[in-house]
Amino acid sequence: MRDQVPDLNHSVPDANHVALDADDPAPGLHGRVPERHEGVREPHDWVIVGGGPHGVCAGQALHAQGASIRIIEPSGRLLHRWGSRASAVGMTWMRSPVGHHLDAEPGSLHQFLHLRENAEVAELAGTFRRPTYDAFLRHSRALVARHRLDEAVIPGRVDSIRTERDHLLVQGQGVEIAARRVLIATGSNVPRTPPWARRLQREGAPIHHAFGPGAQLDHDILGGGISAVQRALMVQRSTGQTVRLWMRRPVRVADFDVDRSWAKHRFVGRWVDLQVSERLNFLHRHAVGGSVPSGLASRLARAVRRGSIELQLEAPSVEWDAAKEHLVLRGGGRVVESSGLTLATGLQRETVTGWLRTSAERLGLPIINGIPRLDSDMHWGRGVHVCGPLARLRLGPMATNIIGARWAASKLPSVRMQPV
Repeated sequence: MRDQVPDLNHSVPDANHVALDADDPAPGLHGRVPERHEGVREPHDWVIVGGGPHGVCAGQALHAQGASIRIIEPSGRLLHRWGSRASAVGMTWMRSPVGHHLDAEPGSLHQFLHLRENAEVAELAGTFRRPTYDAFLRHSRALVARHRLDEAVIPGRVDSIRTERDHLLVQGQGVEIAARRVLIATGSNVPRTPPWARRLQREGAPIHHAFGPGAQLDHDILGGGISAVQRALMVQRSTGQTVRLWMRRPVRVADFDVDRSWAKHRFVGRWVDLQVSERLNFLHRHAVGGSVPSGLASRLARAVRRGSIELQLEAPSVEWDAAKEHLVLRGGGRVVESSGLTLATGLQRETVTGWLRTSAERLGLPIINGIPRLDSDMHWGRGVHVCGPLARLRLGPMATNIIGARWAASKLPSVRMQPV
């Protein structure tokens, strides 16, 4: 029997983004689910849909301005799904620098670490002064506590937003809340699984996505980006056995997943000056991820030299031998029998689908190529605002990242609470 993936949220998890279902065992920001539900009452100023980094960043900015807020999160725990993904790949260091965090104050994380004796030496590293995942999480906990955001969390899943008189009504499983404004702060929750893998999974093959349920400590991992490398290093560290990492091409080294020039606020102005068609073309051209920071690439190279990780620079063909109950992987001139394969192939690009698309169509909100069209204060229309990956047509390539969360959050407190 293969080993189960350990819970790394309270140990030292290795670099970057991060969400699973509400029944995922990984603890959230506070490791508990608030025992509170809420029916329709006097409208809150804001209801935030999503308790990940973007929802937390927006929540603290709005609370600091005295707004009445509620945050709807399926797990009932802020940053729960983000932390679940961090654990799934064994994240220990953030990819973003120390200046990128969830607080409105630019130097907040640096000051937070500076107050702890010698913390900077141990918890900031490299040219870009990247913080450890643990330091980032502790800072986020302090931020949530300062703004009492955990008291604003409502466990539940949204399946509808509609207008009612002069406000919005947010409804779903365990949820029915009135709001003057609604902020969609959701991220992608759908693992990217190739069609051939879905077919073999239906046949009973032991193939799991690193960000999906049932993931095991498989010694064969498929993927070419940061999550795949982190996962391979974590599995090798946890089991002490050799791990095979399969990728289509040599490791592509890039310290950030988006050109750093886009992290400068003045570039947002240049971005919105582009025609919508130009923005869409740019997003499409730069949609392919799969890069690895230089420090992580060096760790991988050392593991390959030691022989603890075997790098297979060819995407394998995969077959399922049901009689022998093992997978057969062919690639790079090798034929390998494997007890299981982990996909570390990232998440699908977030677009307006499902209940959100139905609600948007009902409210008459503009959608271009599956992406909301927003104005300068992240307003989609009819009192609905957007941040996170779905705001990329407005904020550009950095919308998905932590710096994008801060940009969006900075625009929300100035929104007037007029009737929808």
